[in-house]
Amino acid sequence: MRGNHPSKNANKKGFQLMSPIKKFAGLLLALILALSLTSTAFAATVTLPTDAFLQGHTFTAYQVFSGREENGVLSDIQWGSGINSAAFLSALKADGTYGALFAACVTAADVANALSTNNTNTNLANQVAKLAEDHKAGTGTVLAAGENVLADGYYLIVDTTADVGEDSAYNAALLQVVGDIVITAKTDYPTVEKKVLEDDKYNTNDGYGIGYNDVADYNIGEAVPFHLLGTVPDHLDYYDTYKYIFHDTLSAGLTPPAPEDIKVYLSVDAAVDTGDTDLSTINPDGTLPYEITVLGQKITVTFSDLKVIPNTAHDMYIIIEYSATLNENAVIGLDGNPNTVYLEYSNNPDRSGAGDTDNTGNTSEDRVIVFTYELDVVKVDGQNTDAKLRDAQFVLLNADATRVAGVVNGKFAGWLDLPAVSGDWDPASILVSAETTGLFSVAGLDDGTYKLREVAAPAGYNLLTEDITVVITATTVNGQNWTNGIAGSALTHLAVTADAVPGIGNADTGIVEINIANNSGSILPETGGIGTTLFYILGAVLVVAAVVFLVTRKRMGRAEK
Repeated sequence: MRGNHPSKNANKKGFQLMSPIKKFAGLLLALILALSLTSTAFAATVTLPTDAFLQGHTFTAYQVFSGREENGVLSDIQWGSGINSAAFLSALKADGTYGALFAACVTAADVANALSTNNTNTNLANQVAKLAEDHKAGTGTVLAAGENVLADGYYLIVDTTADVGEDSAYNAALLQVVGDIVITAKTDYPTVEKKVLEDDKYNTNDGYGIGYNDVADYNIGEAVPFHLLGTVPDHLDYYDTYKYIFHDTLSAGLTPPAPEDIKVYLSVDAAVDTGDTDLSTINPDGTLPYEITVLGQKITVTFSDLKVIPNTAHDMYIIIEYSATLNENAVIGLDGNPNTVYLEYSNNPDRSGAGDTDNTGNTSEDRVIVFTYELDVVKVDGQNTDAKLRDAQFVLLNADATRVAGVVNGKFAGWLDLPAVSGDWDPASILVSAETTGLFSVAGLDDGTYKLREVAAPAGYNLLTEDITVVITATTVNGQNWTNGIAGSALTHLAVTADAVPGIGNADTGIVEINIANNSGSILPETGGIGTTLFYILGAVLVVAAVVFLVTRKRMGRAEK
């Protein structure tokens, strides 16, 4: 074994050679490819470490050239046992970019000589590796974890994993003269996240923009903003084309936007900022570098080739921005209205190209959730709360009583203007307590503060003279830590008060309940206060005066006798 020395040509990631590649007999057979690598001289040992990056991956070595190694020089170059030489040579000559380089080649030594004269051209190296992978022969030598001994030669090393699964990618094929090679495979793939805007009870910015997190609650009829955030992977240059597709699914409780209302940006971070590139504007002819389809509850944004987007770089973001409307199908309370996204992406650099449909992988799903709630009001007798009152009429107002709720089939249907004439309420805003139960309900409410105003009392009962302040409080996870996908861990508590008096809240059903009492009978005006006191004092004075008068009169009568 020879000492290890870092290669000057080593790439930053993937396969790495452990020393500079030596020139031998005028042929430098070092080609730095896809996974990049480093090597020591020409000892025939390949080491496959058992690090986390390689778990689940298998690699196989195919001999492209055989030869005899003497003092670090490979001579007597012949075609190896792992290549279909005739087909490989034909493919080299037919290549649209590099075919002329191999036009006069007949033997393995000819091909090696052509490669050695262009040993710094990594694009050539990538292409030759792909062609060699297309025309490999035999079963090759499967590389086990640890050290593997191979005959001297020039090898194609291929990631032969049957299925890399979610959140992974195949490593690109590699050509290398066998020496002391340590494979340090580091696959690279994009990631995706989905965020929803919590609009009124979350003010911090965790890097996604103020209020964007995993959980939100809204009124039915409101527009709910979403962001989809996909990262740009490293090593796009290993691919001829790079497919990149967002698959987004909304729950039935959210109405998707029209395709033209969906915005697509290239951003240096995970928030939409003023400096981001609007990708709908990058083509002078107005054509889009992506395709948007909306079918049912599914939104798909497809980049057939992410590489055509200028200025993309590793760890930048493709951000999809849109709003969906919470609708009458929204689930009240748990299990909420979850929404998911996953990213489909090219995952095999040796099988990428226009028209490729099979060599893609998927990220795991990411999800957010939207909640909405129901307010139940029971109208009762003020002296006997078991007695439920029918035909009480109410309207539901916003917190500052400037707008009135429209309600259709018991569900919130948007805010309406207050009537121009006092008391001339829109019929869609009137809530009437039911016979027997005294109940009226409004489903599809955000948490927050509302006002209830009685506009007609039940027969024989007194009309409430002041609005009732109703506060619905939902305890939700307002951050980036809702990771288990369980709705009950996103909404943990639900409460309500009416004029600061607690009602009943149930997070499972999403229902909060309050009672409102009316009193019956006539209420007469009273002066009260000092007027009553003066009345009592005056009465006492008159009584005393009468007693004095009677006593005086008796005495006068006796005197006359």
